[in-house]
Amino acid sequence: MAVKNPQFGINLRMNENLRSVAYGKYYPKAVEKETISLRGLTKHMEEHHSIYGRDVIEGVITKMAGCITELISQGNPVKIDGLGTFVPTVESVKDGITKSELLSGKWNAALYVKAIHIRFRPEGAGDDDITSRNFKNQCALSTYGVEEKIDLTPEEDDPKKKEFIKRVTPLDDWIKDQKKAN
Repeated sequence: MAVKNPQFGINLRMNENLRSVAYGKYYPKAVEKETISLRGLTKHMEEHHSIYGRDVIEGVITKMAGCITELISQGNPVKIDGLGTFVPTVESVKDGITKSELLSGKWNAALYVKAIHIRFRPEGAGDDDITSRNFKNQCALSTYGVEEKIDLTPEEDDPKKKEFIKRVTPLDDWIKDQKKAN
């Protein structure tokens, strides 16, 4: 399946945090397109002239996902050559545990471990280097527009009752509007 628009879309969004030194500056934000499901991925792979049909590819990926989860739950990082490594990490409770609590036998992992996360470290060697800065070189970047938060309830003072929508204005149009306003 040929891709009609292979660009990696970028919108610009203004920092609205009043306490930040970056307040009022614009920063790039990835345009999230449609999430590709397992079925969509396997169909895409099949269309890349795979010798296997979508059903076989889907079966292998489904089995792989279950096995990766099982191995990570046992503390094993799982590396997929050319893609990267899935790694288990631990999130602890905010206050941690003191040395005196440890010495008094109060250690209980269920109490001090807040969550187990699965992190992904992209491949970072040779032709398979898809780490952040190198992966950028594989993307065709395209700026679409400026993303703005539009207040639908400007008269409302209660922040819990305020309503907003997101609007993306094409960059050229946004620049023209800003020049007209000034």
